[in-house]
Amino acid sequence: MDPAKDVTGPSHFHTWKEPREVAKRLKILIKAIEQSPVSVIITDPRGVIEYVNPKFTQVTGYALEEAVGQTPRILNGGFLTRDFYKNMWDTILEGREWHGLFHNRTKAGDLVWELASISPIRDDDGTITHFVGVKEDITELKRLQDQMAHMAHHDQLTGLPNRFLFLDRLGQMLAQARRRETRFAVLYLDLDDFKAVNDTCGHAAGDSLLTAVAQRLLGCVRETDTVSRMGGDEFTILLADIQELADVQRIVDTILKAISAPFTIGEKPCGVGVSIGVAIYPLDGLDTDPLLSAADTALYKVKAGGRGGACFPALHPERPPV
Repeated sequence: MDPAKDVTGPSHFHTWKEPREVAKRLKILIKAIEQSPVSVIITDPRGVIEYVNPKFTQVTGYALEEAVGQTPRILNGGFLTRDFYKNMWDTILEGREWHGLFHNRTKAGDLVWELASISPIRDDDGTITHFVGVKEDITELKRLQDQMAHMAHHDQLTGLPNRFLFLDRLGQMLAQARRRETRFAVLYLDLDDFKAVNDTCGHAAGDSLLTAVAQRLLGCVRETDTVSRMGGDEFTILLADIQELADVQRIVDTILKAISAPFTIGEKPCGVGVSIGVAIYPLDGLDTDPLLSAADTALYKVKAGGRGGACFPALHPERPPV
C-alpha cells in the first residue's frame, strides 16, 4: 500500500485530529475566562479595552458593551498618583509583568480594592499586540485588615487611640518639635472617685462614664491634639505646637471644668473629678521617657495633695498643685 494514501497512518491521524483538539482547548479556555472568579480585561497596546469577562461586570458594574472602546481610566478612583500609573505603563511597555493594587471606583461610585497583574501578549514576531489584566476584588479583605489595624491601635471601649498609638504619636511629635524647634505638652489624667461609680452603679455604668469622659475630653482640645486612653480610668493628651505656655493653663482649666460637670448615666446623675499632671517639651524633658516621667510625677503630686486639680512644674515650678 502506498504510505501517502494510508489514511490510518499516524501522520494523517494527527492532521485531522489537531483542529478538533485546538477547538476543544479554545472552548475550555474561553469558558475558563468567562467563568473565572477574578476579573479579566484585555486591551490593545494603547490601553483601549477589547474584552472584559462577566466577573469584571459583576465587580465594576460596566457591561461588556459599555467597557469595550473605553480605557481602564473609567475605573480611576482618583487616589493613585501619576507616578503610580507611569511605573505601571513603563513596566508593561518594556514587556514585563506588572503587579500592584488598584483603588478603583465602580460605575455606581463604590470604591473597590483590586489586586492586579498585567501582562503583555506578543505575536510570533515578539511584538506586543495586547495587554491582559487579571484582577481580584479584595475589598472585604482590606476592610477586615483596616478593622484589625484599628483594633490594634485604638481602645475598644472609647474608640480613642490606645497606649501603643499614643507612644507612636508622641515619637512623631518629638521628631517634629526638634525639627521645627516648637513646644508641645503631655498631659496625664486620672479620674477621681471612679472606683465608687463602678462599685455603686456597676461596671456597665462605669464603661458608659468612661465613654462620656472621652467625648468631653475630645471637646476640650483641637483636631491636631491627641486624646488617648491608657487603660482603666487613665487618659493622656498630647497638645501640639504650644505657642504660649499660658495656652496649656487654659486647656487644663477647660478640662477640669468639663469633667467636674455632672454626668447622666442611665438617667442617673453621676460625678467624678480628674487629676492632671503636665509635662512640656523641652522644659521638662527632651525625650520620651523623661517627659512621661515628668508628667507622671506631676500627676502623683496632685493625687498626694488631695486630688482634683493639676500640676505643671514648667509653668509654676514653685507653686503647689492647683
